[in-house]
Amino acid sequence: MEGELQRIVGANIRQLRKRRGMSQEQFADTVGVHRTYLGGVERGERNLSLQSIERIAEGADVSPFELLQRPGPD
Repeated sequence: MEGELQRIVGANIRQLRKRRGMSQEQFADTVGVHRTYLGGVERGERNLSLQSIERIAEGADVSPFELLQRPGPD
């Protein structure tokens, strides 16, 4: 399914952010991206490069592979 990986990564990032009790703005500042960019990522609208996935994972102190796996229940 086209765009499925984008939606998986976005859902994982949203879940990670919510588990930490952070707003999009707070989380975006933590991982070093703009809030509107993060919103697009969470909605599965952004086609992230591997470098972007790596940068977000590093900023969130998680493995990039964790962002690529199907999300579990909230």
